[in-house]
Amino acid sequence: MLALVGAAAVIWPTAFGSRSRRGIVFAASTLAVSAQLILEGFRWQLIPLYLVVIAMGVGDLVSMERELPWWRRVSRTALGLIGVGMMTAPLVALPVPVLPLPSGELAVGSATFSLVFPDRLDPYGPQPDVVPRRIAVQVWYPAEGDGDLPSIWTEDFDLIGPRLSRRLGYPGFFLAHTRHTLSHARPGSTPLPGTFPVILYSHEHGDFRSVAINQAEALASRGYFVVAPDHAYVALVSRLDDGTILELDPEVIPATADEETMAIRARLLLETMTGDLTGILDALAEPDGPFGELASHADLGAVGAYGRGAGGGAALWLCLTDPRCQGALGFNPWVEPIPDRVVATETTLPMLFMRSSEVQGTDNDGRLRGIAERNQGSAFWLGVAGAEPNDFVVAPVFSPIGERLGINGPIPADRILSIVDRYLAGFFDHSLLGSGTAALERNPFPEVSLEVLD
Repeated sequence: MLALVGAAAVIWPTAFGSRSRRGIVFAASTLAVSAQLILEGFRWQLIPLYLVVIAMGVGDLVSMERELPWWRRVSRTALGLIGVGMMTAPLVALPVPVLPLPSGELAVGSATFSLVFPDRLDPYGPQPDVVPRRIAVQVWYPAEGDGDLPSIWTEDFDLIGPRLSRRLGYPGFFLAHTRHTLSHARPGSTPLPGTFPVILYSHEHGDFRSVAINQAEALASRGYFVVAPDHAYVALVSRLDDGTILELDPEVIPATADEETMAIRARLLLETMTGDLTGILDALAEPDGPFGELASHADLGAVGAYGRGAGGGAALWLCLTDPRCQGALGFNPWVEPIPDRVVATETTLPMLFMRSSEVQGTDNDGRLRGIAERNQGSAFWLGVAGAEPNDFVVAPVFSPIGERLGINGPIPADRILSIVDRYLAGFFDHSLLGSGTAALERNPFPEVSLEVLD
């Protein structure tokens, strides 16, 4: 509406040979700006357009010249339309993101809980090793489609938005427009009857539970019970159900530390995250546990885990040590801190490791390759040429020029999201549902290199 009002004010004199009757452009500008602010809310990308439209409205009131010569009309139209177009550029570069439709056929419900682990002292926070560990957890599940309207893409946007913007290297308001981005999950929706295989998602250090919400929704829409924690003090920020806010603890991975200290902190990090995943499975098994009636829909006889970076390492650690886990997937999993005794575990666990360009060939990648080769079960070893670490979360939907903004890699959003969705769903269909490996072994993407290690 704002752009149309600006364009109409520019074109009018060319079409009619004179300015409109005094006050018309002013009234249209006022209505357009007011309607946008009321219906959508303030967006910083619109500031240039706000200024242009308001200036045109003011100019309509104060200008004394109503008749314009032909050369003024032509130059005004050409330059004016170019100017209005330039003012819309921020909207093109940073539109309101739209999450991809879940790839399954089922409606998705969502619920959030807080868990307390009385037997585990939290090694992080203002009182390390003093108070029991507490974490926030979100569940996505196959649902009837009733309940509340879909919620915003991350429930704690007021906390996440500014911090994530700064983490990307921009001012805190940079991602403010994503408050208009809605998920496809309905909070409180009635679960479908029956039980569903459980998939745990573990986020990277400095991420948060809904950073890969597109993946969680896709899996839930295909019949999985997806659980993702905010690893307290490891997450970018987290809010418990009593309103307590848990900030990222800088001592989790110190900015400066000697090699020995860093190794100790790294192992503690993965051990703590793995403990959170184990605690979630234990809580789901409790008849009157914190998940309430929803836990009755979790099939703990079919459990898988995956994650990115440190979260991928924690997912693998869990699956190497907990017999309940039947499949481990990692996006750039950080495995160097996993103890040798765990790495040496003999297992037939199905595994899939997808790696972006920058991690391939590193020491961590070599250790990961050793884990895959020693495994007696099916292991899928994938590299994605041109992919960046943030391509393995929701980041590609943030901007069509995300590569130039340093948000994600050069692979177009639709394509990288399709690559991730294909192998993510295909792997868990194979490891938890026994669907075979055909969907994984057929590789339609030239960016993907795939080895099957038997």
